[in-house]
Amino acid sequence: MFGTEMHLVTFAILVFQIQVLFAQTLFFFSRPRDRSRLRFLILIITYILYNLFSGIYPDEQYSLSLFSQNIIAYIVGIIVAVYFIYYIYKEFDLYPFKYFNVRILFFVLILAFLTLFVIPYYFSGNLSLSRKIFISVPLVVSFAFLYQIVNELIKLYKKASGSLKSKYYKYRIISGYLGLFTLSLMPVIVATGDYQSIEQPVVNFGFMIMMTVYIVDFVYQARQETKILLEINDKSNKTLKNDYSPFEISDKIVINILNKLKKFEDNEEYLKRKITTITLAKKFNTNTKYLSRIVNTYKQKTFTEYINELRINYVLKGYR
Repeated sequence: MFGTEMHLVTFAILVFQIQVLFAQTLFFFSRPRDRSRLRFLILIITYILYNLFSGIYPDEQYSLSLFSQNIIAYIVGIIVAVYFIYYIYKEFDLYPFKYFNVRILFFVLILAFLTLFVIPYYFSGNLSLSRKIFISVPLVVSFAFLYQIVNELIKLYKKASGSLKSKYYKYRIISGYLGLFTLSLMPVIVATGDYQSIEQPVVNFGFMIMMTVYIVDFVYQARQETKILLEINDKSNKTLKNDYSPFEISDKIVINILNKLKKFEDNEEYLKRKITTITLAKKFNTNTKYLSRIVNTYKQKTFTEYINELRINYVLKGYR
């Protein structure tokens, strides 16, 4: 298309993602400290770069050598894959591999790329052969992903619905695994050949899932913030009647922490060991004083009582 190797479907995806990028940039700057908005903004950028370079490269009409073009296209592909996994890990608290983290996965793929693709391609000039040698590593990772994802989805399906706090949480987890599933298909498609018209829609379907979840999250959080604001106003009215103010924390901070406490409860993170005000405050990016006082005021109990009550209710629910 336009005298390049880019297919119409890739161009259409690019146009759509650029529009999403523009909207998300405005959205991010309205609340620049929001890490979720920043992570989604970076996710959009990585996908745009992936679609751009995999769409126009390799092409002999450019002054850049075919060797360099292929290297760039593959590196961008590795970056988008690893960042997608990192995004799901941070936003959904999901990670298929328990024994090594995202950083190690990135270094393993880069090392495999340099030794199994770049070096053979440089000396032989045979792209097809180099691709077949390198793709074996991503394929192993991909099949491991698929195996783990299917197992986790089966466990989630078998798990009693009552043990999950809400349908919202359950669908969110399923969406995260489906996103990883679409990503794991990338090496399989690449191994069969250079089919841009197939690869782009499949890989970008994962982005569409993440975008849908992101929008649903925004609506859900907006409703939660409205509910919390009403609670704050109610608390404020009561403290004014008593002519006593328990603490002075801005509504914005209170809403932020209460929102994170809601996610903490929905994700059943209270079941983890060694949950303290220090560890949770660090996770929430706040201080222990604010966290303790908000729990005391809005949960009507101490932090220890709050955690213990959540754990007890979880156990009791299992017997019902």
